[in-house]
Order: sequence, then C-alpha cells, then structure tokens
Amino acid sequence: MSELRTLTIRVTPLPGESMDSWLEALARRCWMPLPSLLSSLQMPPPERIHQLVTGLSEQHLRTLEEGLRLPAGRLDQSVAQADLFGRRAPRCRFCPQCLEETQGRWMLRWWLPWTFVCTRHQALLHPVCPRCKYPPRQTMPGEVHRQPPGQCLHKPTRQRLRCGTDLSAARPLPLAPHHHLLSTQEQLDALPVHGHAADSVFANVDRLLARPTTPLSPGDLAALDATSRRAWEQAFNDVTDPATPLGRWRLRERARMILTPEFLHREHEKSRKALREIAEDLRLPRRIVHERAKELGIKIQPGGVRPHQFDDDWLRDQYVVRLRSGSDISRETGTSGMPVLRRLTALGIPIRPAGAYSRRDMLAKLDESVPLDIRAAVEGTLHGWRRLNRFQIHMAFPNATATATYLNVKPNTLSMQFSQLERAIGAELFHRSTGHTPQRPTTQGAALLHHLTDEHIQVLMRQALGPSIMPMPKPEAIAAAQTSFGGKPAP
Repeated sequence: MSELRTLTIRVTPLPGESMDSWLEALARRCWMPLPSLLSSLQMPPPERIHQLVTGLSEQHLRTLEEGLRLPAGRLDQSVAQADLFGRRAPRCRFCPQCLEETQGRWMLRWWLPWTFVCTRHQALLHPVCPRCKYPPRQTMPGEVHRQPPGQCLHKPTRQRLRCGTDLSAARPLPLAPHHHLLSTQEQLDALPVHGHAADSVFANVDRLLARPTTPLSPGDLAALDATSRRAWEQAFNDVTDPATPLGRWRLRERARMILTPEFLHREHEKSRKALREIAEDLRLPRRIVHERAKELGIKIQPGGVRPHQFDDDWLRDQYVVRLRSGSDISRETGTSGMPVLRRLTALGIPIRPAGAYSRRDMLAKLDESVPLDIRAAVEGTLHGWRRLNRFQIHMAFPNATATATYLNVKPNTLSMQFSQLERAIGAELFHRSTGHTPQRPTTQGAALLHHLTDEHIQVLMRQALGPSIMPMPKPEAIAAAQTSFGGKPAP
C-alpha cells in the first residue's frame, strides 16, 4: 500500500459537522475533485455520499486523523452508526440559514431521521431542494471545487448538469415561538447517539416523539403555510415509516406489549384464531406476530393458519377438469397456495409446473374440427388468440406502422408477436412491406385468413378474448392508411 498523502492545505471540521461535508470543504480548499481527494487519502470513493457518514470503519477514521494531523477521536463525532439507518439510505435535511452562516457546511444531525427542526433559527428543516424536489445529498458529487458551496448536487437521470440551486437562499420555514416541536427537538438533539446500542437510542427517541409523531392539531396545521406543512408531513412519514430501523423497533415494541402469553393463548390456541387474522386485526406485520409467537413458545400450525377443509370432489373438478391454477383456487377459498397444493398431493393428483405453464390457456385443447394452423397457433401458448386477432387486422393495412397506430402498440411489439405466430405455425405468413410495396399474405397466410373468417372460429376467438378483442378496422380507416402509405392498395 502506498504511503498516505499529507495535504499541505487543511480545513478544520466544524463542531457537529458531518464527515461528507468536511471532506467536501477540504476538496474545495485543495481545488480538486472529491473522488480524487478520497483516493489520495486511501479511501475508495463510495457510490452514495451518505456512505461517508455511515460506512467508514474505525481504521479509516484513525488513518484520516493521522494523515491530517487531527487529534485522535476527533472525527468520531462526524459519523453515525450504520444500524441507526438499516438498509434504507438516509436522507439529509437542511436549514438554509445555517448553510448561509457556515458557507455551505452540513451538520451531522441533519442526517438523523428524527431531526426536523433547526433550534438555532426556530424553523423546520427543508427535506428537498425547492427547485428539483429531490433530497439534495444523494449521489456522490465529483468536481465540487468548481461549484459554490451550499448548492444542490442532485443530478437528474440522463442529464449532464447538476441542479445547482443555491440552498442557502431557500425560504425559511419558521415556527411560532415556544412551539412544542422546538422543545421536543432540543431534547432529541441532546440525546447521545455515539457509542450506544441502537435499541437504547430508539427507546429514547420514541419516548420523546410520543407527542409530535401524532398528527398535528388543526390549530397547529393552520399556523403553518403549505410548504411548512409538506416539510412536517415528510418528516413525520420518515420518522414513523415501518421500513426504517426505528419504525420496525416501534412495531416490535407495540407487539411485545399487546401480544402477551395470555392474549395469544386465548386468541390463537383456545379460540383457534389464525396469526394472520390477529395481525390484520391489530394492524401489525404478520412477520412480527410470528416472531412474537415463537419467542413465547406458542405452537404455530403450518402456514400460520388453521388447516382448510376442502371438498375433494370440487377441488379435483376445478384443478383437473376446469384446469384452474392452484393460486386461482386459493383466492376463491380464502387460503394461501400451499394448503391447496398439499391437498392435491394427498389426493394423488399430479401438480402442474408453477407459472405460465399451469395457466388454462396453455393447457386448453381445441377440437380436431378446428383447422390445424389455428390449433398450432393457440394450443400451448398464452396469447395465441390475441396474435391471430392482430394478424387478421394486420393484413387489412398496408404496413406495420398503420396497424400499430390502430392497435395503439409499438411496431416492434407487433413484429415480435407475428414472429411467434409464424414459429408456432411453422411457416411464413406474409411478405413484409418495402418502399411503396404494401405487405401481402403468403399462400399459408391467405389460408389462415380464410380459416379466421369461419363463424365457428370467430365464436371461439370472442370467447377466448372477451372484451379485449379488437374489431376489424372500418373501410375509411383502411383507405386513409393506404393513402398515407402511397395510394397503392394491397393486391
């Protein structure tokens, strides 16, 4: 490994500043791209900027402190524990007045999901850039030295330039003096988050959020303008979202208080109520209810529900004769798919392969009175009748563009479907249009068109497609397409 580069120009981290902000300020001071700075400091540039806050190891921190002549442990307060955020990428809020006063430096506490107020300026934090409406610090920036500090660094997909909005100029979102959100945020800011287990941090946060995480009263909402209400609602959703570690912890704690041994014995074992039903009644995730039952040693029946009683004759008729899938039967009987498959196996009925191969369309067989080319196109396929319907319409138009316009689909979609139809029948069905020569059916295609005009075939097609069947185009639509193509009708 090469020796760590010692920078001649240094920047002192501000109190409470986040690691990503300090490194960005250092890159600007040294007039170099942020990825180049990280490489010179023996740190591989991450894909997301939040990984500079949650993804640095202790060895990385000590190496930085040594190379930049900082006191040992100085950078510990610039990062946060990854288990406070889980797999979900954290989002950084911001106070425009703080950004202006510090010349674009970002605070670590702005990354925490329970920070929604700037107590210094008594205002709600902005959750997104006022211009592009995206959280401002997501992707890893590059040439930060060429951009003024405090700008939105979001880069829209497939665009070369970043947003570049001056976030320090965003309109403040002030709160009334002595607002209860201010006092709550002051207590949250005082919580220690370094060197403590996530569960203990969550317990303290949840205790302090007991009041503000309930919806604000009509009076509170009336005192906020539309932008402030949206900022608060976004913060409320972020801090209570069950997908976050804090949200999952709150659900587990609620389950622990409600799902006592006595409750589960009475509802699940004695009353034979399924855990799925208990979870739905309490509005708890089924997984958490299962975890709580296992934790208490409650015996759980397979699938977490009571065994379903099927009428064996009915089940055999639905699956074998009517060719319904197991998932289709389970939806009608109000069970999951596994009880249906287990009962079919117990009855000695072979289980069809899962997925499309068990669909009724794939298994249906046509009577031998139906022409062979129609049977080849339909049997063993999912959308054979639809392709035949579209082929019949296609041959009324001079080219694929006109057909695609009429059917409101893309031309390449039609091309793929007709190729599948030709493979199923085993012959080329039409000559493609070229220049001013319209498309025309081959001998095999003309025979197929003749078979499709049979009334019996049309009845089968209507039964298979139902309301999704497309009618043949009217003569005026065909004439307009021919005129647009070149005025030469197909032979």
